[in-house]
Amino acid sequence: MSSKRILLLSLFFFILALGLTYYVLPQFAPRLRTDSVPPDAYTVPWMRPNPSIQELAPQLPYSPPTFDIDTVMAQALRINMTFRIEIPNGTRIVRSTVYLGHDLDYLYVGGKFIGMFTNPASTLERTVPNIFSLFFDTASDGVLKNPESGSRLSSYITSTGTGAWIYHDLVWAYGAQVGRTEWILADNYYTIYLGKTQPVFAVGDGVKGYDNSTGTLIVLFSRYLQRPEISEVNALQMKRGERWVMGFLFELGYATNSDAGDYVDGWPRKTYPYLSDDSSWWPKLVIDLSNAPSSFSA
Repeated sequence: MSSKRILLLSLFFFILALGLTYYVLPQFAPRLRTDSVPPDAYTVPWMRPNPSIQELAPQLPYSPPTFDIDTVMAQALRINMTFRIEIPNGTRIVRSTVYLGHDLDYLYVGGKFIGMFTNPASTLERTVPNIFSLFFDTASDGVLKNPESGSRLSSYITSTGTGAWIYHDLVWAYGAQVGRTEWILADNYYTIYLGKTQPVFAVGDGVKGYDNSTGTLIVLFSRYLQRPEISEVNALQMKRGERWVMGFLFELGYATNSDAGDYVDGWPRKTYPYLSDDSSWWPKLVIDLSNAPSSFSA
């Protein structure tokens, strides 16, 4: 075979390989999700808590940390709201700010809740937690579908202002015990309905503080933007380079461990006890991993 023919064949196969690379293979590769941003959406900025959540954690178990969340989350998106939580013999008015930021791996969620005080359902025999929850309509299509994605931070506050915090993932799923679809604790859903053991949670690190004189509860935690191993209970699985627009909703209140339900209120409005899958009225939240600043690109 002449060198000229070899050269022409080599050029042909090179052009064929180039065409496969640029035109054929991308048709089979998974496409990155890049949603269009509505004009009224809340955009979460690139930021990290400073100091980090690990640095803020108390050195002794159950000792309340002291930190200024406005300083720690200075670059975050801030959403101000007022919760009106109906409790026996009255209503608690809780002026609140929720802080949101993200990097390539985590969504950082903070909250300052002024006038919350301790759970009115607590007694001398038990301490029932204050609860802060965040829900997502991950597809932003106005209808909740299994599994969706949520977070709940439970803060146990004693009369002296100390106590632990516990994190739960939340999953939108059918609960056979109640006979309807609702937000379920993901670890319970794993064990009761799927017959599995919960492998990991979406939470990274977390910390809380409490001022007993003003009844101010402060929480701050990080939440993974992608945990494929728990995709059965967590539909928030962002790839780098993607931009997601999601419906979102906050809830604040007090657990009661009662069949009658918890004492809670929601933002922008109350939805408990989740008898509807209609999320069309939820506000929109934007997390954009497609435009990482140089300081976050590593």
